[in-house]
Amino acid sequence: MPSNSPVSATPDRLLVVSVGPQPEFHDTVATALASVLRRAGFGFDTAWADGPEAYQETVRRARRFLDRALPEAVVQLRADALDDVAAVLGKAADPGPDSGRDTLALLLVDTTGPGREAAVAPEALADTLAELGAALPEGLDADLSGYTVHVYQRPGPVGPGAATRLAAAGTVRQLPDEPWLLAADVIRALTDFVQIRHTAATLRSAAGAPRLLAGALSAFLTERAGSAWGLHYYTGSLVSGLIGELERSAEAGGNPVLRGASEHALACGALARWQLDRTPFLLVVTNGMVDEFKGTLANLRESKARGFIVCAESPADAWFPFQGTVHRAEDSRAVLRARRIRCHYLDDPNRLAQDLAAAYASYEADEGPVVLLATAAVLAVIASPETEPAVIPPPRVASARVSESQLTPLLRMLDHDPIRLLWQCGQLDDEERELSYRVARAAGIALADSLTRPGSVARYRDGRRVEEYLGTLGMYGTSARVHEYLHREGRLRSKRDQSLLFLKSRIPESATPFTTQALERSLHVVQVTADPAHAAPFTDHLVLGPAREFLREVASRVAPDPEVLSLRRAALAEAADSPSDLLHQLPLRPMSANYFFHRLGGLLDDLITRQNYTYTGLFDVGRGGISALRNLPRTGPGFSGWYGRALMGDALQAVPAVALTRDDNVLAFVGDGASSLVPDILPTLVQHSLLYRRRPVGNLSVFRLVDGGHSIIRTYRETQAGATADRQTQLPYLLEPEWRRDYGALTVTHRHLADVEPADLREQLRQRGSVNLYSVLLAHNNEGDGMSPTGAFGWQRDELPEGAFTIARLARSRA
Repeated sequence: MPSNSPVSATPDRLLVVSVGPQPEFHDTVATALASVLRRAGFGFDTAWADGPEAYQETVRRARRFLDRALPEAVVQLRADALDDVAAVLGKAADPGPDSGRDTLALLLVDTTGPGREAAVAPEALADTLAELGAALPEGLDADLSGYTVHVYQRPGPVGPGAATRLAAAGTVRQLPDEPWLLAADVIRALTDFVQIRHTAATLRSAAGAPRLLAGALSAFLTERAGSAWGLHYYTGSLVSGLIGELERSAEAGGNPVLRGASEHALACGALARWQLDRTPFLLVVTNGMVDEFKGTLANLRESKARGFIVCAESPADAWFPFQGTVHRAEDSRAVLRARRIRCHYLDDPNRLAQDLAAAYASYEADEGPVVLLATAAVLAVIASPETEPAVIPPPRVASARVSESQLTPLLRMLDHDPIRLLWQCGQLDDEERELSYRVARAAGIALADSLTRPGSVARYRDGRRVEEYLGTLGMYGTSARVHEYLHREGRLRSKRDQSLLFLKSRIPESATPFTTQALERSLHVVQVTADPAHAAPFTDHLVLGPAREFLREVASRVAPDPEVLSLRRAALAEAADSPSDLLHQLPLRPMSANYFFHRLGGLLDDLITRQNYTYTGLFDVGRGGISALRNLPRTGPGFSGWYGRALMGDALQAVPAVALTRDDNVLAFVGDGASSLVPDILPTLVQHSLLYRRRPVGNLSVFRLVDGGHSIIRTYRETQAGATADRQTQLPYLLEPEWRRDYGALTVTHRHLADVEPADLREQLRQRGSVNLYSVLLAHNNEGDGMSPTGAFGWQRDELPEGAFTIARLARSRA
């Protein structure tokens, strides 16, 4: 006879899985559950009835909440190892028609057994959990996160990442010695899960929906740069959801995700990647942080770096909002306008599509980064077919031409005038660089790079020496060959005898060691620029137009007279390749910068010519960076902290973004002064290695040049101001001992360099995928490296000009 009583469905279940080989661990978990659930269903009576007060209070407060908030049944499952968890859960599943929903509430893992730690080391836990998640039975509700996964390990550091404290994908703790403390932690974890799950359930649907801003910006940049554009972010409450979505889409599209120790570091990395590879960027930071990009924001504008900077912002009518920068008392938009940086304030969800269209137009204006100040309401806008703006293809740019009236006089000079020609090249793309080499070879033109654009042309191309390349021309660091080419007996050659051409340059003060008066009166200056606003007032001949078109025309038409070409070739040969000082020969201790970079330069010459070694150089602001620029052979473009505002530490902060996105080796040179101004880059490199599995492909070597002071200021005071060294130029550097550490798969070595041992250093610079940190022990000096205008008259020069004695006579007469 059928029953009329209703059939009750099986209740939902919360599954607690304890993992490990030790029965005591499983028993303690079972005891904890029995205590808090007022049940003896696990075969245990309530434990520690008279135990520690902290345990009793934990049980009391957890019962107070769970008695009313926990309708589900709680079931404990046991597994010997993580590899067994999926099978244990599958066996426990009840496929019956009236079965309730199973949710994995806790995964409690004991790793204290012999040989078990590495299997769930913090840096490997994310991968382990991802594999487990893919193997879980279908229909099981499981969110493997810090709330569900708890890993207990031995006291003290364990695993390959022992030197690293990194928030893992789960919660990692030491296994308590007292069983009651482990039980209390299990009770706390279960209660946390129940409350957080209820809270999160009301938010999960909105949080999981795609955001309009994320999809629109990602699609726009992908249309223009494919997988090359990079996502740079520093997290914050308001932007965390946007970042999460952008990070997922960037990784799916193969775009690099590049972190940094600060917002400023993000901007440095974006600037370096733009200058080196022309890769756009998307920077995301939280509210109030627009000022943290510092002067690098102006450098991004000056470089016309393309990308978006998204900053969370408060509504303009908020009453003095926390960390807001647009309100009654201040307006960051005025600061951005003063810096001529395009900015859009996104505060109306209903107007977001139109605002994004305006932001896209600002991007296409090619005037540098576009700042988007976005309120919380806009950041939360969900994408839909009705609201999502269409992907805009890049506009077609008409090919501009250089006028014949500008070309004809210049071609006449190249073909017929028996004069010396020196071209300083700004940032060039691959075609422009090859055309520059071709024209220089055909017309006997000397080539130079600059303090701000090192390697635009270089000593080596494809492992072979470029005979026309003389070195660097700049406010500091002018190479001896460049100086000798332009001077005779310490004085500039006649304006009738030579001409300087500045290619893709506005000829800033940092570009030459010459005063404006010297450029106007004593030098014949040709300038090639596409920006009329950059036409210098001292230019004798202006070519206004794109450099590529200019170079194509010159390369196809230049045909110098044989005698003119012979004269120029002789002039190139006469410019001796010399350090032009004696210090580079003296193995003093501590080393001089001259000696160190001369020895390192010789080693690089050998690596380049014999072993096809290539590298990207990063040169920070300071004497060390100057010496590296002047003395080291380059194989291609590098990044200089001297660019724009010459911000100390920018090149160092750019190292992770560069090293993690290039296939060749990276060498960075930074003084102790610049190093002391900015955060350490090592945690960022470790972060990428452990969390993103991204490590340098080639070798990364960072040379910290340590002499205990601000060397350039000291040189200025001693050679230009007549002052002696004092405390304002002293700088303590805390020298660490040598060490070698493995951070997961990333090997980092710190060494002291008291000399350059070619055999050892040659091998170290070729160790791909590893990071070398060098503390180079140096002594300060004022000789050589183009540090002072009086350096040309120094007694150590290869040839001592008469001007040196004139200076001495003047000094005696004044005395």
